[in-house]
Amino acid sequence: MHLAREIEGHNYNYYVLDNPVVSDEEYDHLMARLTLLEADHPEYRPVNSPTTRIGAKVPSGVKTVRHSVSMLSLDNTYSIDELKEWQARVTDALDGRQPDDVVELKIDGVSCSLVYVNGRLTSAATRGNGEEGEDVTHHVRAMRSVPLELRPVKGVAIPSLLEVRGEVYMDRRDFELFNRARQEAGDDVFANPRNSASGALKLLDPAESAKRKLRFFAHSFGRIEGGLVLLSHWDFLTAARSFGLAVNSYSRLCVTFDDVVAACGEFQALRSTLPFDVDGAVVKVNSFADQRLLGETMKSPRWAVAYKFPAFQATTVVNDIVVQVGRTGVLTPVAELEPVACNGVMVARATLHNFDELERLGVSKGDRVLLERAGDVIPKIVKVVERSAERIVVRKVPTDCPSCREDFICVDEGMVAFRCVNPECPRQLERRIVHFASRDAMDIEGLGDSAAAGLVDQGLVRSIADIFSLSADGLLSLGSFGPKKADNLIKAVSESRSRGLSRLVFGLGIPNVGIKASRLLARRFGTMDSLMGASLETLQDVPGMGEVSSKALIRFFTRPETCRLVERLREAGLVMEETETAAKTSLSGKTFVFTGELVKYTRGSASALVRALGAEVGAGVTRETDFVVAGPAAGSKLKKAIDLGIRILSEAEFEEMVNGQ
Repeated sequence: MHLAREIEGHNYNYYVLDNPVVSDEEYDHLMARLTLLEADHPEYRPVNSPTTRIGAKVPSGVKTVRHSVSMLSLDNTYSIDELKEWQARVTDALDGRQPDDVVELKIDGVSCSLVYVNGRLTSAATRGNGEEGEDVTHHVRAMRSVPLELRPVKGVAIPSLLEVRGEVYMDRRDFELFNRARQEAGDDVFANPRNSASGALKLLDPAESAKRKLRFFAHSFGRIEGGLVLLSHWDFLTAARSFGLAVNSYSRLCVTFDDVVAACGEFQALRSTLPFDVDGAVVKVNSFADQRLLGETMKSPRWAVAYKFPAFQATTVVNDIVVQVGRTGVLTPVAELEPVACNGVMVARATLHNFDELERLGVSKGDRVLLERAGDVIPKIVKVVERSAERIVVRKVPTDCPSCREDFICVDEGMVAFRCVNPECPRQLERRIVHFASRDAMDIEGLGDSAAAGLVDQGLVRSIADIFSLSADGLLSLGSFGPKKADNLIKAVSESRSRGLSRLVFGLGIPNVGIKASRLLARRFGTMDSLMGASLETLQDVPGMGEVSSKALIRFFTRPETCRLVERLREAGLVMEETETAAKTSLSGKTFVFTGELVKYTRGSASALVRALGAEVGAGVTRETDFVVAGPAAGSKLKKAIDLGIRILSEAEFEEMVNGQ
């Protein structure tokens, strides 16, 4: 229908070209006219008419979506010197060659992935933990800045599949108007645009989230299949804009590192004048071939880094200094502050990291201090700006744990970190319970901070295993639980028994072993017994498991209290085997290593394909490697594979092998 195309054209002019040709009132009039026409002639309504953007409410309960290619986070730099060090590592990895870089603004929003199949928007999901996120398709469809169908481009075929990644955010002006309306209605206001955007994506009614006028900027992609061949990130940004996707205009293609520094400085100077919040710039190696050569770690790509702008600062008074006990028993001094607004957030506490840092800063109760949100997120005390006349010094390391009053020992030779060694320390146990019950671990809804504190204080839980012997009567005795709340928690605990090995391993809180490593370990060893009996050498063959994390895992599983805990959990009926479904193929259990340049695949998409077939991806070539996929410019990995007699595949042979599965 012509009117529908005209309205989408106005969306394109407004959000992509930043050049609206009609007023908001005229736009609303066109939408009202289209709604009436479609009501009279529903047979002519396009499948993706602008009137279908806001659908019905979705059922309660969060639906998760597994990303076909992991959504990695970025490493951060906080100075030009740190950025220069990153650039030097990139240049060294490229045999001394300085690549072109693209510098973009780092939007302070919510990371999101959009999937287009044959040009039509089919799904959208948040980043979540990087492996799976929440389905937010109903919200994204309501965003006018997101095309429901990609715009055709003359001479360019629309990809059969395009997974676009970017940031969902709120414009500052829209945020101020939205907060003003909430305040007038007597509702609580949001601290900043990001919190409002994040909250909108959790609503069940897309009509409510649409009131916040969320927007989307595309900054990268996960997968592209069919119809489009790109050689660089700059090519992608250009193609995305031509397809009707909003791309931030503050992007610079830089030939030299001086150009990168200049772009970062330019963006930092513009920060306060922009219509949206940013917390830094992102520097990306432009060439996809270079990106593949550089590869990625378990958490971050090596070919991209964030340059965080200096944090916003504020001054406030230290009301007290207390010692906090963490999940692993580490004692950390924390400053309790007179609440102060810092970059849109009220800050009342700031970590002092360790007792050496407390001594260095010379902070005492009553002092006025300069506070900043490091990376615009974590509150940090920079220095004392005015000392109190009646200073109360609280810098001496305590002689016992403030939670259980047991003695504690120094963790390292530098006497920087101190740890309570009592395995029954109440505060440690509270934090371990909360971690064990978190969404990425055992996902026990209702077992948060307050519930954990009550269970420990009343002696109902003295070990993680006690969670599985809780009764409704016991919960009701706490006073904070009603019958329905108690029944829901008992049900959630029961359901968590079947989460499987990877979630259980993560939930145990093993030092230096995160969620991705837990998943790889579970797939590699299959059962808890096999994992607990693994040798150091075998553990280090698992992608991402270095010497430090492997030794930490062995220390954890050889402790008597860990063995007792695992046995109690087994008796409680927890599944001690991996339950995540991976395809059972002739490649199951095999290990692939990629080296050199791939043409048809990105390193991430090839790795995702291998894992989907039940195989693993190795970071380096070892005797455990089964196949090495070598493209042009393959380096030392290829030589090592030849020396070890490992089968080497070309990209075409690799494609033939996986297609045969």
